[in-house]
Amino acid sequence: MNAGPEVCLTLAEVGRRLGISIRQVYRLIHRGELPPALKVGRAARIPESEVAAYIENLKRRRGPSYAALSS
Repeated sequence: MNAGPEVCLTLAEVGRRLGISIRQVYRLIHRGELPPALKVGRAARIPESEVAAYIENLKRRRGPSYAALSS
């Protein structure tokens, strides 16, 4: 079953979702914590699912008490 095309976020949107600056988003990409941005023409995008996976990974690393509080 095809759920349709995946939503891709701008780096500014990723920053807003994570509560960080675009510069920090670039640092996460450089360190390999976020995947390299997809280039669409001159625009850079990151799939929304990758950002969600990054957030879930942060929750797992912080432990079950943190994950329960942030849900």
